[in-house]
Amino acid sequence: MTRLIALFVAMGLAALTAPAQAGGEAAGDYRDLVWADLLPEGEAERIGRLQQMQAMEFGFNHFGTDQMPQLRTFNVVEELDGERVRIAGFVLPFDFSASGQVSRFLLVPFVGACIHVPPPPPNQLIYVVAENGVAVQGMWDPVFAEGVMRTRRQDSDLADTAYTLELTALRPYRQ
Repeated sequence: MTRLIALFVAMGLAALTAPAQAGGEAAGDYRDLVWADLLPEGEAERIGRLQQMQAMEFGFNHFGTDQMPQLRTFNVVEELDGERVRIAGFVLPFDFSASGQVSRFLLVPFVGACIHVPPPPPNQLIYVVAENGVAVQGMWDPVFAEGVMRTRRQDSDLADTAYTLELTALRPYRQ
């Protein structure tokens, strides 16, 4: 169980843990978050137990055609609701406009998070809404998403999320 959660945390946090520079913006404008900050106390261990039970029930078949169900844990850190935050991750768009702009996307902790089996739990995914749309340079390039965090659940065909971010800026990730 400990190895499972360590693997999950390592995949989600390894490259994007240290607060870094985001295009010259003052760090004090936003609360810098890492993905572990989205988990209430004790939640990482709970997710580890759920993943272990799921693995025993479904097995780990990373190359099969059946989709592994997403864990149903929507526990959030309530103090983040309404906070201006900045978090690094990867963009998984729902759709593109004719001009190449994206107005809704998932921010995920690692490349391939939603096509990989098993998908991250809802409290490790962020549904992002960009009122005016944003350009996404590279699907595999890490970004900083900045905006107002909401502890608001969103359900979609792609994945369910426990957090919503009202985007104010999307910037390239820089250390």
